[in-house]
Amino acid sequence: MIVGHRTGVSAAAALAILAGFAACAGVEPELPLAEEGHEDASAEAAAPSVEELDGGAVDGEPADADADASEPDDAGVPVCTTDWCDTPLPIPDGGKLTLMDVWVSSGADVWAVSEEGLVLRWNGKSWSVAWDAGVALYGVLGDHQGAIWLVGGGGAIFRGPGGAGWAPVPSGVTTDLVDICEGTRDATRVRNLSIVGSGGKVLRWTGDVDEDGAPVWSTSDFGAMEQLYSVACAGVDVWVSGTSTDWAAPGGRLYLNAGGDGPWTARSVRGTAAIDNFSQSETFTSVWAHDQDNVWLRGGIGVLRSTPAPDGGAPIWSRVRAFLTTNVKRPSDAWGASANDVWIASSTGRIHHWDGSKLEITLTSKGWDVIENDFHAVHGSGPENVWVVGNDIALRRNVFGAGK
Repeated sequence: MIVGHRTGVSAAAALAILAGFAACAGVEPELPLAEEGHEDASAEAAAPSVEELDGGAVDGEPADADADASEPDDAGVPVCTTDWCDTPLPIPDGGKLTLMDVWVSSGADVWAVSEEGLVLRWNGKSWSVAWDAGVALYGVLGDHQGAIWLVGGGGAIFRGPGGAGWAPVPSGVTTDLVDICEGTRDATRVRNLSIVGSGGKVLRWTGDVDEDGAPVWSTSDFGAMEQLYSVACAGVDVWVSGTSTDWAAPGGRLYLNAGGDGPWTARSVRGTAAIDNFSQSETFTSVWAHDQDNVWLRGGIGVLRSTPAPDGGAPIWSRVRAFLTTNVKRPSDAWGASANDVWIASSTGRIHHWDGSKLEITLTSKGWDVIENDFHAVHGSGPENVWVVGNDIALRRNVFGAGK
């Protein structure tokens, strides 16, 4: 299923909850910050039985869509008092757990990876360490056949059928691989994986395998001055974003491979003087696309979104919000369940939600609006099952109300 990453608590309800907390503490509630205004192919996981890698493998049966949270599960799940539930993590004594990405199959099947090389799995009640890759991990994906893919430092790719039996997959590159997505498959693309790496590398796999059964990757090289951070699959389209260090033309970069098998084309986000100046000094750290007209870009100093032009021409870009982030490997992420249900997680400890008319900050289980933990990734299996992960933290969207 192509998912585009909740039915949230209303602003009035959120403020009422906050006011209750403040009353208990004897302080005035802090008001919201003033507002300024990755269909990614998150495939549903299949049953654990998975065919060996080959170009013509048949899809497994999709996971039960009803497994997303329809009723709260009290067994081992933390009590939630705000928009998000803080789930306990298996953090080593005296150590840390820098969660860089998360992939959600259902309410009882969530995967996360850490820069320390650990693979974590949520079973609906608790997190456990599923595997230690021994190398920094930056991206995770569950494909249409139920296999879990991991990407990480030094060109590392791993595949675990059903989330077990992990094995390395040759990538042919030594650059860090930081993000992965899966697009729609058809007769010419029996597999459709895209991976983005630092140093301007993009890897694509459409199903061809070598004599050993390993994927044959096609590699696009955007050049050493193109630092790529994010890849998003929307149907058969593939988007990548990043920044250029070319002194003659610096700033944010957005590329589209329309149809998934043609040339890469640079997509302009310019339109007004404010956006022109903004994009020249920006780093587009995350891209999420619903289609070619509805695209979100999260950067180091703000958020841009495109909408369809009334005359059917090129999409119209607008700046939605501005705020700063820190200089980290994966400083932000964006995901949506639809064009009007988009989540943005940032390394400034903020989670924002777009409901089709406004971008608002949400309450976390750590307190009001901003928390100390940096967030690196957001993903979900549908509107009511959304997760955000970061430094020593994994938050689950609370759709049941305070205390659930």
